[in-house]
Amino acid sequence: MSAAHTLSYANDPEPKRRSRRTRLIVSAVIVVLTLVFGLIAADRIVDYATEQKIAKGLEPYADADVSVEGFPILNQLAAGRLGTVHVRANQAEYEGVEFADVDAHLYDVPVDSSRPVGTIDANALIPLSTIESLASEHASLPQGTSFSVVDGRLYLDGSLLGQALVVGIDPQAQSRQVTVEATSIRLGTTEIDLDSLPGFLTSAISDITIDLGFLPAGLELTEISVEDDGLRVNLRGSGVKLS
Repeated sequence: MSAAHTLSYANDPEPKRRSRRTRLIVSAVIVVLTLVFGLIAADRIVDYATEQKIAKGLEPYADADVSVEGFPILNQLAAGRLGTVHVRANQAEYEGVEFADVDAHLYDVPVDSSRPVGTIDANALIPLSTIESLASEHASLPQGTSFSVVDGRLYLDGSLLGQALVVGIDPQAQSRQVTVEATSIRLGTTEIDLDSLPGFLTSAISDITIDLGFLPAGLELTEISVEDDGLRVNLRGSGVKLS
């Protein structure tokens, strides 16, 4: 290659222009990434603050773990409604009634707490002690009667004629109440035909009601299952006002 050609390439401004464009593109990418990460960070900060605000509002009822789902939350707040709020609590108390292992999903949650929540799907454990307390409000149970769970079945324990009385009961969901139906009865070591059950005891059992009418209007029982520590209730409702 001649000296003239070498000099020509050395003076060619094109490589410099390409280098400048590359630097500009890199700078632009860095600016965009900085903005994106900044927005994400801001969104997460607002998300955390929103969760803490909701958790604080729930403090009178439970020490709750709150998670606002969906991204970005800034858009949800701007729209005035949160898509999904997940609330969990090991222990909770509402209207003086104790619950355990509460797990609730709230959908279409308004930022303004005076407006109703779109839909609520929740489940919670009603401990045996709570069952006994609620049942005693609506039924004249014999003195010393209590509830127990054996092998996944709910029983009513008491005494009759000086012998242990054990009645197997099946809990039923009826709107905002848990009612029970006797499935078996054992007096001492003898299994008794349900049809021969004394009238006063039949009446006492059929009157047993666990009334959940104190819960926010709109929530209804959808399913009940027996667990070792009590009854697991599933609740669902639409247009539920929490305050």
